[in-house]
Formats: sequence, structure tokens, C-alpha cells
Amino acid sequence: MSEGSEAREVDLGEKFGDVVVKANGAQVKISADGSLHGVPAPANDSAAKATLEIGDVALAGEHKGEIYGGIYPADNKPIWFSAAPKLMDHYKAAAWAEGQGGSLPTRKQGNYLTTLKGKGAAFTEIFNRGDSFPAGYVWLAEPRTDFRDYAWCQSLSDGDQVNYYFRNTELPVLSVRR
Repeated sequence: MSEGSEAREVDLGEKFGDVVVKANGAQVKISADGSLHGVPAPANDSAAKATLEIGDVALAGEHKGEIYGGIYPADNKPIWFSAAPKLMDHYKAAAWAEGQGGSLPTRKQGNYLTTLKGKGAAFTEIFNRGDSFPAGYVWLAEPRTDFRDYAWCQSLSDGDQVNYYFRNTELPVLSVRR
């Protein structure tokens, strides 16, 4: 705390639901279980490790509105996801992701994404879209090498990656930003 400032304590009791606290330009959600969520993304990546939890949605900063996916093990840097508002074919999905300042997940990032199942509120929503086609799948960046009319997609329910869907098939879409 800075000199001359005074901390304030507000007691809402034991049986209070989720609370959002706003102060000095920051916003934090306190869940009914006492856990903290939605801490705005800090300016440097090392602080992101300490303040954000997987599945938190950034409330401010460069990644505002994006879902924090933790530290991607391939390069030890933060990874962020956004979900498209509707199903899209592979061509539109790639253009949408690029318009978000990102890209479709690579096959390796798709594999990592499946490790996030059950690790945060925003990811719970993504993974609970169902197991049936197309709800349990998302587009990946790579087209099939031998037949360019097909592209890879990731099954979120079981982690499988398949490459037998036409690129004009509409699937759910995630964008990755690094």
C-alpha cells in the first residue's frame, strides 16, 4: 500500500455468493468457495503465472475477454484462448481467429487444450458442449497434407485428432493468442 492510503475491510458474511470487487482500476471475482478469479492480466508474463488461474477470463489488458490456458509447456509462455460465437467452416474459422489477433490451435496446442479439461470455469463451458458431432470438436490450424479439402480437428471429449472432415463443414472454433 502506498503511504497515506488506508485498507478497508468489508465483511459480507459466510453465506454470500460470488462477489466482484472493483477498486483502483482493478477487478477481482471472489467465488462463494473463497477462490479468486478474473485478476486482470499483468504487464509481464512472469507475473501472469502468479496471479491467474487456468480458466480465468482476463478482465483487462491485452488479453481482455480471453481465457487463460496456463503456461504452455512447449515454450513456457502463457497461452490464451477465445471461443467463436458460432460454428464456422475451416476457412472462415481461420479468418476469424486471425481477426482476433491469433490463429487456430496447432495440433500440439490442441493436444494441450485437452489437458485443460476440468481446470476452470471457462474451460468447463467449452468442454461441456457435448460429445456428439460437431459439439465435441474444434478446428485445428493444419489442413490435411494429401487432400487439402480436409483439415484436422480436435475432439475435446476424448482427445482424439481426426482429419476426415471437409473444410467446408461447420465446427466450433477456438482462437489461440500468445
